[in-house]
Amino acid sequence: MKTKNIFLIAGLLFSVLTLNAQDVHFSQLTETPLLLNPAQAGLSHNAMAIINYKDQWRAVGKPYTTINTSFDMAFMKKDNGSHLGAGIDVYSDKAGDAAMSTTTAQLHLAGIVAANDHNLFSAGLYGGFGQRSLNYSKLEWDNQYDGTGYDPSRASLEPTTFANHNYLDLGAGLAWFYGAGHSTLSSNDARTFNLGASLQHINQPLYSFYAATNQHLPMRTVLYGNADIGVKNYNVVLEPSYIVMIQAGHHEINAGIMFKYIMQEASKYTGRKKPAAFVFGGYYRFGDAVCIAARYEFSNWSIGTSYDVNLSNLKTVSNARGGFEISLRYMSPDPFGKGTTSRLFD
Repeated sequence: MKTKNIFLIAGLLFSVLTLNAQDVHFSQLTETPLLLNPAQAGLSHNAMAIINYKDQWRAVGKPYTTINTSFDMAFMKKDNGSHLGAGIDVYSDKAGDAAMSTTTAQLHLAGIVAANDHNLFSAGLYGGFGQRSLNYSKLEWDNQYDGTGYDPSRASLEPTTFANHNYLDLGAGLAWFYGAGHSTLSSNDARTFNLGASLQHINQPLYSFYAATNQHLPMRTVLYGNADIGVKNYNVVLEPSYIVMIQAGHHEINAGIMFKYIMQEASKYTGRKKPAAFVFGGYYRFGDAVCIAARYEFSNWSIGTSYDVNLSNLKTVSNARGGFEISLRYMSPDPFGKGTTSRLFD
């Protein structure tokens, strides 16, 4: 391993072990709804299941891999569109040669009120458990560098108290959804807007491998918005979105737009022909990376892929290579042309 890579990886590990922890992100902004806000459980659909996989920093060392799976659904629906939503989200992240792992499992519950045929308001809570683990014997420290190379026999001078641990995690959020259907059968101008905010890690659990009582997982504030805006009389839908995350004085801002082209519309009466669309665009993570993304949708299914191009100072050793991500989603009813709240639960 090159000397600069040793220092880089040691620095990254030291930062995670000793400083305020920061949550890991996904680049496809609309494909991890429960990670952003528990109020999105069952908000604008009957049921939705998503699998996400991210692989990053292969150019630096052993890749960091992240997997997320979620399922949520609406239930106890009333005639006016008000209902409850429930979901589960399981997340696993493994980082670097030392396999520093974070695994969480959360249950989500939301109450959704339909103000009218177009507006839904939601409040949600989540509760779950997390586990952190690390293969301490695989760590390499700068004190073990003797000036010419790495010597594992040299003392690291790091604390010897070390333990994997579990923790309780709690959070809450609010969301608003607006939907308006097509003005005519063929106009393709349906519109939806979704805004939300959540506060995560409200209980600020202990988060130190060294059992330090002053090291907590800081609360995280998440603000986000996304929309589907049909371009009237064209088979084109604009999908702008943004996410702002603030945690312990640090912040992350993501924004971008996807362009959806409706390749095939559904049969109006027989239902034999299923709708299909190709989506392409990108996002910018301010001060860090640009993300190029694409997605294919067919009826209730969607498969998306993206790649991050690193633009930060880390590009010196990453060669601008960031991470690959893929998502698979199933939604009922299908997302084509959803508009009023009555359409959402056909």
